[in-house]
Amino acid sequence: MLKMLEITSSSEMGYSEAVRDAIEKLIAAGEKIHFFQVLEQRGAVRDGKLKEFQVIMKVAVEPR
Repeated sequence: MLKMLEITSSSEMGYSEAVRDAIEKLIAAGEKIHFFQVLEQRGAVRDGKLKEFQVIMKVAVEPR
């Protein structure tokens, strides 16, 4: 049985980097990840410039 986490992550570089950052942080925290699903992608514009890429994702981890 797996536990599903819903997390939000962001990056100034791109969507892939936002996903990678979130997954790497979970791994560093000791989570055993099986798969992930990106539910939503969005971004932020400030002062007329693209500032941030954001993702909402579900991540399947082994329960502790």
